[in-house]
Amino acid sequence: MRLSYAIAPILFVVFFSPLVSHTTIPIHLVGQPNAAPFSPQTYVTLMEKSTDSSFSPLVLYPTNTTVWVAGSSGTPQNSQIREYFIDNRTSKPVANLVNVTINSLLVDPQGRVWFTDNSTLAYYDSQHLTVNKTITFPNQSLWYLALDHQGRIWMTVFGSTGKSSVVMFDPSNGLNRTYSVPTSNAFVQGITVAPDNAIWFAEAGAKTLGRIACDSCDIEQFPAPSSLGIAALSQAAVDNSGNVWFTVHEGDNQFGVFSPPNTWKAFPIGYCLDACVSGLPNAIFVDAHNKIWFSEHIAGRVGSYDPSSDLLTEYAVSPDPFPAVWWAMPGPNNLVWFVANRLGEVGYVNASLPVPVNLAGPSGDIVIQKGFYRNILVTVNFQGPQTLSFAVSPLTQDQQSSTSPAQLYGSGPSSIGPSTSPQTATISVSAAWSATSGARYVALTATWNNVSVSIHVRIMVVEASVPVVALGFSFLILLGCPAFYLRRPRKPKLQVSKRIRR
Repeated sequence: MRLSYAIAPILFVVFFSPLVSHTTIPIHLVGQPNAAPFSPQTYVTLMEKSTDSSFSPLVLYPTNTTVWVAGSSGTPQNSQIREYFIDNRTSKPVANLVNVTINSLLVDPQGRVWFTDNSTLAYYDSQHLTVNKTITFPNQSLWYLALDHQGRIWMTVFGSTGKSSVVMFDPSNGLNRTYSVPTSNAFVQGITVAPDNAIWFAEAGAKTLGRIACDSCDIEQFPAPSSLGIAALSQAAVDNSGNVWFTVHEGDNQFGVFSPPNTWKAFPIGYCLDACVSGLPNAIFVDAHNKIWFSEHIAGRVGSYDPSSDLLTEYAVSPDPFPAVWWAMPGPNNLVWFVANRLGEVGYVNASLPVPVNLAGPSGDIVIQKGFYRNILVTVNFQGPQTLSFAVSPLTQDQQSSTSPAQLYGSGPSSIGPSTSPQTATISVSAAWSATSGARYVALTATWNNVSVSIHVRIMVVEASVPVVALGFSFLILLGCPAFYLRRPRKPKLQVSKRIRR
């Protein structure tokens, strides 16, 4: 190609580079503390593995000295309840249950270990070493349990006909009460008790949160807006301010919050290789410091979200690419317990150990026109060893799938090393021409060793402005004309040929 032919596209790129990248988003400091100094101690500790090689832990409930764990064991699939001792990290089986599936576990103030025995509510008496059944729901399945402030047990029940209900059972007198969920095929799942003793639960099939505000109250329902793209609400937890946090466990990578009466937000989990398109957040709880903890089943992490700083910290529990972290729950002494179902492991994250990474990003919406990108500046405080890598994690519906390209995507610097002073990372976020208009969050993630720290930024995707698009085509035409004129191809000389008659 001759140089004169390339003038137009070169000038076009130079002229429109500022339009494509727009402006760099400034940093907005929100008063976050400096990153804590690095501690050489490990964040994740595993208990001694069960000698029963077939034991696969599923759910747990921690107390001051013991962690009670239920899981499957043997063939055909039966269930086992094990008692893990915190002081020496050993465990022992306390109950083997034939043809039983345990979906949920809790411990009451009397030390009784309550669990779901298929369609029956049962408990293990740790003093008398017996298993006792209390109430049965024929042709129905018990899913999840919660303990209210009066010592009563609440449970979600799903019938074979598709009808769901919430049941209250009082162990002190055997009384029970059933609340029918008005939505058909609601498929009720996680249930929790709010600080004000209201009962909240997730309706996976209806994509709805339900509430029972008093013993004589009817069920109130709060459907999630379709704009969030929620596949199925799975578990729920309520913080000290009455906000209801939830996980989405159906082919998804997001968790979120509902602030009554009608405010919904959904956030993606932090970036990780491969698994995070469907990281599948599952169990979710609020700890004593009002932080939100949840398990990431497929991503194999335990996540902690601090609403006061918008920092999401995630701990990978194993170098294995698929440990299957089904359940995680905060316990005493700032230890957050988890099960790695596929590995047969039980362990905890020590939330008291400081993480040497702190991020601060912009405030307000970041507007990106379709087909363009924006550069976002993030302040990084990092005092750990090795280096940080950066990436962008959008919500599931904005990520690349097997049938369509990604709607939102981005990249950051490959590495930033430790420093005693704040550093700046530039992370670009792009919106495809096919992106759906509207606002949603992306996670800007910094990863160090087996820990990831993310902040969420609200992206507003808008149509590309007509003047910019029109100006682009017009300017291309204007640039093309002089280039053509400067070096117009010569016409080939015609050769005179004679026809020869045959």
